[in-house]
Amino acid sequence: MIIDRTRPLFIRLLVLVMLVLVPPVAWISYQAMGEFTRGLVPEMDKKAEAIGRDLELSIERAVGYGIPLDQLQGVDQFFAPVLAANPELRYLSITDRTGKVLFTEGAERGALDRVYGGVDFGTDTEQPRKFALGGFIDLVQPLSVKGNRIGHIHVGMDQDYVRGRLQEILVDLAVVTLVALLVAVEILLFVVTFNITGPMRVVGTVMDRVRRGDFSCSAGVTSDDEVGRFVHGFNGAIRLADQLFRRLEAYIEEVKAAHFDAGVVEKVKDIESRVRFLFRFARNGQPEIVNEHQATDIRLPLFLFVFAEEISRSFMPLYIRDLYAPIPGLSPEMVMGLPIALFMLVIALASPSAALLANRLGARRVFLIGLVPATIGFVMSGLALTVYDLIVWRVATALGYAFITMACQGYIAQVSQQRTRAQGLGVYVGAVLTASVCGTGIGGVLAERVGFRVTFLVAGLLTVITAILIWRLLGRAQPVAEGPSPRKRDFLRLLRNWRFSALVVFAAIPSKIALTGFLFFLVPLTLSRDPSIDLGDMARMMMAYPVSVVLLSPLVARFADRVGWRAGLVAVGGLIGGAGLVLPAFWGTPFQAVQVAILLLGISHGLSASPQLAMIPDLCWTECRAIGQTNVLAFLRLAERIGSFAGPLLAAALLPRYGFEGAVVALGWVVLGLAAVFALLSFAYHAGPHIETEWGE
Repeated sequence: MIIDRTRPLFIRLLVLVMLVLVPPVAWISYQAMGEFTRGLVPEMDKKAEAIGRDLELSIERAVGYGIPLDQLQGVDQFFAPVLAANPELRYLSITDRTGKVLFTEGAERGALDRVYGGVDFGTDTEQPRKFALGGFIDLVQPLSVKGNRIGHIHVGMDQDYVRGRLQEILVDLAVVTLVALLVAVEILLFVVTFNITGPMRVVGTVMDRVRRGDFSCSAGVTSDDEVGRFVHGFNGAIRLADQLFRRLEAYIEEVKAAHFDAGVVEKVKDIESRVRFLFRFARNGQPEIVNEHQATDIRLPLFLFVFAEEISRSFMPLYIRDLYAPIPGLSPEMVMGLPIALFMLVIALASPSAALLANRLGARRVFLIGLVPATIGFVMSGLALTVYDLIVWRVATALGYAFITMACQGYIAQVSQQRTRAQGLGVYVGAVLTASVCGTGIGGVLAERVGFRVTFLVAGLLTVITAILIWRLLGRAQPVAEGPSPRKRDFLRLLRNWRFSALVVFAAIPSKIALTGFLFFLVPLTLSRDPSIDLGDMARMMMAYPVSVVLLSPLVARFADRVGWRAGLVAVGGLIGGAGLVLPAFWGTPFQAVQVAILLLGISHGLSASPQLAMIPDLCWTECRAIGQTNVLAFLRLAERIGSFAGPLLAAALLPRYGFEGAVVALGWVVLGLAAVFALLSFAYHAGPHIETEWGE
């Protein structure tokens, strides 16, 4: 089971931040919404009146050329771009003096005839008038030619538009508040662990040694805050004890040299030997400096970097579509899937080399090296002109991503003991999942407000902040290698383990196919076809996936450890994920089916992710002893990348043949079929340790 020991502290800090931030933010938002509502309605009236005057002048000019009002041509086509450019307008229409509808765009003529039938438009006034007609606000602008009233132009506004805009803003505020809360908690967690719990843990280590009589060490804390001053005082007490020992030692030497009674000298020597046996002091007065690095040291930089990468998650295929340029031999759909697939492929290919480099140079250096291509990749992705440029810069970002994630895992391996390795991995997983929630949610809001390109520049800024944190805060500890690097035949030995191979082929790879092919590629493209769904809505829908995984994973991990039904949970999770993708074939509304499929995919991975990792020590116990559990898990992650690479390309290949919803369903059948095979094989997983034979033997 992956355990995150920072979770209780994380939850307490989250509750504290909610109590401090949420009430004032809610009150300020409520007041701002009131002011916004009071200011928006008059502005909408002014805008509608201005649009009405512009249309009035154009129509009066046409009628002035001698064309009767009811015989004007192309009025509907004239109105269409005006409505498209002003989403707050529901319809535009022209009526004669009696209120009979002559032309309309955006509403049914019969519906307007019924509404206008009971309204008196005959009043001779040159000023626009506003009527509440059903669910509309109708602004009436008179049409006159040479002083003669010939009709009216109507600008219809939806009464629910303001309410809808307020709801969108409130939802965006809720997302921003959630992201702000999580970011604040991550920062607080880092500050608390780095400045309080970490130093106090070092003091506890030194105090435990002092309790056993070892005064040869001191806590290596150099801060000048309250905790630092306490540690300095603690170290001063240890140095005082060391000085007193030096005085005692000098006095004993003086007694031994000056006393002529052999019996007294012998007793003094006995006392000296007992003191040296019971207590240990620094050699030459130079104490050993005790520092304790933790897995949490890397959490905030990792969180910020993954946050930067996830910002573009909800709109990446749409951005690729905007930059589309034909690539010979590839369909347009395949071109759109290519940057995502190559991103995953480069991560897979670069990760082993990055891991070896982290062992050789140290996590800090490799992290900083990885930030260079990542930062350049983010910034230049925002400045890309064609898909060719974007592919180059996404490859650079992927290279940085591989280096940084391997550096983080290497750092955790260096600072964690074997018994706390799972806790360190829990810190890594917790930071990645929290960053995924924040990045996905805020990315859609940013893209909707400031555009795709500026959002990429924000990601680049986050990586610069990450670099500053790593440079200033992460220790310059030298790498500590776990042992010899695994060889090719070690990986072949893993593949001969049929249980491990089945887990990879029928569980791990299909889950990544669903993640990258469906969530990363098909979901943005499919939802963008619904004009009522904007980028913010899309991001919020996609947030259902990481939120489900965050909420389910710890609960499922504890349940799996209690009942031991890990293979079954992996199988059930795979079946749920595949069934969710097949859902659009049986659901009347495809867009709603896609939303439910996102949620089911999150539930699927929440059920299967932790048990999948927890199965490894049982399935591969001989391999774990031979090459180390960390290397086995690394190979599992490397094999998963096959699915990450294949997912977008498979989805792109299905799109021309089956369409958007059909591609989701076809991908779902692939995932569901592979998951069903694993479900059948999982019944054999309880049969004990594997036998090292080839398939079929």
